[in-house]
Amino acid sequence: RKHGLKLSGARPSLLGYVAMLWQRRHFILGYATARNVSMYTDAKLGQVWQVLTPLLNALVYFLIFGVLFGAQKGVTNYPAFLMAGVFVFAFTERSIVTGSNVMRANLQLIRALYFPRASLPLAYVLVELQQMLVGMVVLAVIMLVSGEPVSAYWALLIPAILLQTLFNVGAALI
Repeated sequence: RKHGLKLSGARPSLLGYVAMLWQRRHFILGYATARNVSMYTDAKLGQVWQVLTPLLNALVYFLIFGVLFGAQKGVTNYPAFLMAGVFVFAFTERSIVTGSNVMRANLQLIRALYFPRASLPLAYVLVELQQMLVGMVVLAVIMLVSGEPVSAYWALLIPAILLQTLFNVGAALI
């Protein structure tokens, strides 16, 4: 203590840890963007899979619930309603699944470098957020094409996505 030395395994305070995460925000965003781009580079259709996968899932759900079970009765613009749910569910599901495996999957990186470990789940949730935002752009186009009018309610999408992202970050950190 007299010479300003600290224990190497000492945990920082919560504010100190958040400050360390803030200092590495560029790493978190860069890592997330790199993971997102590299995820589909080996695929034949490339980044198209990022949009095609949720659309195919929505098509399957539409056939099962909309056509076979008749759940679309009473719901205006059922395809857009269904796709919004599929995109948000996929965002949450993938955030939780990847967040639960992130430490084990990046063990070599953790052993090689010192950085706040919470930056990995944050980066993986950002990957999923980037993918969902692409899906939301597709959803907006489909809603406009299907005749859904733009209204002030569309602005509620921003706080809803922020709250869902905070929930997903919390679940991934657990």
